[in-house]
Amino acid sequence: MPSTVYKGDLVEASFGHESGISLTDSYSGSFHFIAKEDEDWPNIDTSIITFSGGYTGTPVNNGLLAYPEGMLVGSQLTFTGITSGFNTADNGKLYTIVKNERVGSLTEITVSPALKTDHSDGNITSANGTLEILPFKTPTMDVSSVPTVAANTSAERVLTDQFIGIVNTITLPETKVDLKRFHVVGLGRDVAVQTPGRFLNQGGSFEANLHNARWLYYCLGQEAVQIPNAWNGGGTFTLSGDHEIGTSYLIFGAGNNTDPTSLAVGDYIVIADTATVDVNVHMGAVSGGTWPSDGHNNIVINKAVKTEVRRIAGYDKQATNSWKVWLDDPLQYDHDNSTPIKFIRCLGGATNGEPDLDVTTKVITNPVSRLLYSKDTVPSFAMEVSIRRNEGDTASGASASDEIVDGGATDSKQLTRVFRGCKVKDWSMTADTDAALRLTTNFDAALCYTDTGRLESSTPGDRYDTHRLLDEVPTLANRKNIGLAKGTQKPFMFYNGTIKVKGVTLGQVVSFTLNGKTGVEQHYTINGVTTGDSATDQVPFAGTRNASISIEGKTEYDLEMEIIVDDPIFYHNMRRSVANFDETTSDNTDADQIRLSFVKQGTGATRESLDILMDDYFITEAPLPVPEDKGPMRAKLKVMPKSVKVIAKDTVLAA
Repeated sequence: MPSTVYKGDLVEASFGHESGISLTDSYSGSFHFIAKEDEDWPNIDTSIITFSGGYTGTPVNNGLLAYPEGMLVGSQLTFTGITSGFNTADNGKLYTIVKNERVGSLTEITVSPALKTDHSDGNITSANGTLEILPFKTPTMDVSSVPTVAANTSAERVLTDQFIGIVNTITLPETKVDLKRFHVVGLGRDVAVQTPGRFLNQGGSFEANLHNARWLYYCLGQEAVQIPNAWNGGGTFTLSGDHEIGTSYLIFGAGNNTDPTSLAVGDYIVIADTATVDVNVHMGAVSGGTWPSDGHNNIVINKAVKTEVRRIAGYDKQATNSWKVWLDDPLQYDHDNSTPIKFIRCLGGATNGEPDLDVTTKVITNPVSRLLYSKDTVPSFAMEVSIRRNEGDTASGASASDEIVDGGATDSKQLTRVFRGCKVKDWSMTADTDAALRLTTNFDAALCYTDTGRLESSTPGDRYDTHRLLDEVPTLANRKNIGLAKGTQKPFMFYNGTIKVKGVTLGQVVSFTLNGKTGVEQHYTINGVTTGDSATDQVPFAGTRNASISIEGKTEYDLEMEIIVDDPIFYHNMRRSVANFDETTSDNTDADQIRLSFVKQGTGATRESLDILMDDYFITEAPLPVPEDKGPMRAKLKVMPKSVKVIAKDTVLAA
C-alpha cells in the first residue's frame, strides 16, 4: 500500500550536547559503584561494574543508571580519587564501555580491559573516589527516562531535545562498511576472502536558514555569555571549590542553609564569573577591547569575561549547605572557589531572568548575549533521527501486537537512531539578494546507536522514546528550552544585513560566502577488545570497529564577496598585500575589521542580532573584469582572515 511507506513529513530530527557523567562515591549518602564478582579474574578481557543507591533526579536512582540500553557503548570511563575499596591502580586508567544494560533492577556496565581491582572472590564496593564517563560519545542523560525490562513498555531517552533549525536539506552520516577483499594466489581469479574492516559514519550535512547563532558554537568552539538579569535563586550562592575546564558538574553552597527556591532539573545555572580569558592568543600582548563591555564599541575584542550558562541535567542536595548539579555541557573555562552562581528558569514570560521576545516590537527583555570564537577545541553533539510510517506513538505502553505486526492498525514501524560523537568538519555561511542567511554544516559521527527493541524475543517494541518536538512543546516555556522561543523562528534575511570594511559601510555587496574548516579528523586505534555480535546490539561489535577519537586540527577561514565596484581601494590593498591589522599598536579599532552585521526587523533597540568580525586579514584576490554587456563592473573579492569571532543576541539560553 502506498500509505505504508516512509515519508519525509514523518521524520523527526533533534540534537543535544554531549556531557559525560561524574559519579562520586556516597553522593546522596547512598551511591556506590561495584565491581561484580568474576572468579576468572585476572584472566579475563572485561569486567562488569554495577551500582547501588542514588536518588531520583540524579544520574543513578536505586542502582539504575539514567541511560538507554546500549547508549554508552563506545564511551570511555575512568576513575579518580580512589584510596581504598577499589585498587588505586585503577586511578586514571582509561576503560572502554562495551555494554550497558539493565539486569533485573540494576544497571550493569561492561568495560574493557578488565579492572585492576581484584574481584575474583566477591563483589568489591567503592569506599571513596569518583567514576567518570567522559563526554565524547556520551549524550547528556535524561533523568525522566523510564527503562524497563520489557521493550514495549520502556520509554528510554537522552537529552537530545534541541531544535536543529530551519533545515532545508539534511544528509545523515550513514554507516558504511570498509570491506577488505583479498585475491589469493592459486585460488582462481575471483575474490577468495572478504572481511569487514572499519565502520565509517561520515558525510553528515545539513543546510539551514540561520535564525540564531547557536550552530556557530559547534563551528567555532568557544562561547562566553552575558545574562543581564539572572535570578539569584532566593539567596546568595557561590561555587564550593575550584572547578576545572571540562568538568560536567558544579558543586555550590550558600552562606546559610538556604535552598535555591524551587530549583529543578531543566532550569539553567549561570556561573557569573568576572575574570577574563584571552580570545586571540596569537596576538600576544596586543591590547584591545574586553567583551561584553566593548562588544559594539568599534574596538577589536581581545579578551572576554568568562561567564557560562548551562542547563541542569541532574540535581542533588548532598548535605547541609551543599548542592551538586550535573550539566548538559562541560565547562569551557576554569572557575575559582566562591565564584557567584545564579539561575534562570523558564515559565513563559520574563520572570526569573528568562529572555522574552515581544512579537510586535521584536524587543528582547533579558536578552542572552554571547561571544563565539575559535580556540583549542570544538564541542561534540549527538543527533537523534527517527522515521515512521504513520503518526502512531508506540514508544511506550502500547500493545505489543500492534508494534510488531506488519500492517497493524497502529504500527508505526518506527526506526530510531542516535548519531553520537558528532563534530563539525567544515561549514559555509552565505547570503545573497534572493534568500535568507544560510549555514551549511558538514559533520562526521563516531558511531550510531539504533533502537533494536523490536528484535527482542519477548515483549518486543520500541525501547527508545523519541523526541517529537512540535508535539511535546506546546507551552512558551518549553519552546524556550528547546531553542525556539515564540517569534524567533524567522531567519535573518539579506535585507537585515550590513557590511563594513575598514569602518566603511558597503552598499554594493551582491553576495558573500564565509567558509570555515575546523580540521577535525577521526582516528581509529588498535584495540584488543573481544566482543560478540547479536542482532539486538544497539552498537554492533561494541563500537570496536568505529572511530575511537576525533581530534581538531588547524582552523582556516576565507571570505568570498561579490561587490559592484565604486572605489579602487580594494584593488590597491590587494596589489600591495596591505596588512589590515597592526600587532604593534595598542589600540586597534573597527577601522581594522570586516564586520558582517544582521539585525532582525522591529521597532526597538534590543532585537535579535548577529555580528561576524574578522579583524586580522589580507585581501588576496580583487579582479576587476570589464563586463561584456556594458553593465556595472563587479569584483569577486577573496579575503583570508586569521580568525573569526561572532557576537550574537537572542533568546537561546544554552547553545
